[in-house]
Amino acid sequence: MIQRFIRDERGDLSCFTVFVILGVNMVLAFVLLFATVKINSINIRNAAKMELNNVSARIYADTFHSQREANLDSYMQDLHFSRAYQEELRSDFINSLEDRIDVENASYDLQNIRLDFHQYEDKIEYVFSCEARFKIRMFGSGFPPITRHITLTGSHYTKY
Repeated sequence: MIQRFIRDERGDLSCFTVFVILGVNMVLAFVLLFATVKINSINIRNAAKMELNNVSARIYADTFHSQREANLDSYMQDLHFSRAYQEELRSDFINSLEDRIDVENASYDLQNIRLDFHQYEDKIEYVFSCEARFKIRMFGSGFPPITRHITLTGSHYTKY
């Protein structure tokens, strides 16, 4: 039977061959869709990681200045109690993240972007979290979006 398909020079395809080709195309489309979601998630995480490094550098600069002036306790109280300082760090983080990547485009949109601070005795921990909603459009129709929760944690040690 296989030799008949190979030697058949009429140029017509059997229904089985058409369905196999269609099935392979559909599987490849789903694999590429999965890869696109993975790659976009990695890009979002990398951009957030870079911005968390910037937050760490800013906290380091502020703590270094406070250590030099011997008032680290005052700085730690400002970070812990001052909502204005935390909001300034958050807004700088979100603005820089928006400059680095698209927060909303045809493939995805980011929602509930948060940057939370946790203060311990010897370190400041900051946690980035967001939900990435990936818009799925395949075979000419839209499907329910895939939502992935993205969380990254960084810390800055304040021991001196």
